[in-house]
Amino acid sequence: MELGSKYFIKQPVFKKIIIINIIIFLLPLVSNTFLFLFNFNQISLIKYFDLSPEFSKVLMSPWTIVSYSLFHIDFFHIFWNMFILYVVSDYLLSFLNTKQFLEIYFFGAIAGGLFFIFSYNIFPVFENAFTPLIGSSAAVYSLLIFACSYYPNTSVSLILFNVKLKHIGLFYVLMSLIQIPFNNSGGNIAHLGGALYGFYYSNNFNSFNSFFDTISDYLDKFSFKSNNKKNNQKVIDEILDKISKSGYESLTKYEKDLLFKNSDKS
Repeated sequence: MELGSKYFIKQPVFKKIIIINIIIFLLPLVSNTFLFLFNFNQISLIKYFDLSPEFSKVLMSPWTIVSYSLFHIDFFHIFWNMFILYVVSDYLLSFLNTKQFLEIYFFGAIAGGLFFIFSYNIFPVFENAFTPLIGSSAAVYSLLIFACSYYPNTSVSLILFNVKLKHIGLFYVLMSLIQIPFNNSGGNIAHLGGALYGFYYSNNFNSFNSFFDTISDYLDKFSFKSNNKKNNQKVIDEILDKISKSGYESLTKYEKDLLFKNSDKS
């Protein structure tokens, strides 16, 4: 087990995500096999983590806006998602750091989930449709479209011919769009939400200020203010000590002004 954990820690972030997805995919299958062998009722863990299109259920289970992206229906569902993730990520991590990669991936999943929820509550065709959403496709699409829109004119070889990344991205987006009426409507809508976030991130990459950055900046400012307050109080204490020893007239103009400002604040 120690060897396994060491192996996991050394892996790049995209391989860690792939490993986690595979483990989560296999665990229910393995556990249900043992439940079957011992004649116990099989259980479905997915229902606690899939994303419902109903606002009330999402509010009761807010973690599902992310957790849905960690579960898959069958082998081919997880295989293609992890295959695309593997192909795209190895290229992206040549210029993205881990935090940026995770932002694109998980915020893409959230964007896909929100797209799914709002679409099912806006468009009349989905009235009384409560099919839940699972799969990492929205997160994977977010990374894919980020790459395709950040380096749109980069060409990649597809066996017989070369094609630009922008054309690959356009193909995937159009395929998801035109398949909505025919197959996996919720999933294809989520793809578009993830793709939209990836496109947004790529177009604001150099000036992007994510939720994590905003929190970090706030904490830095708070820490700076706290340190300033502590340093200021130390100077005031020294001034008061000087007064007790030598009297008020021994203070410099700066020290008198600082003492006056501090007494005014309090």
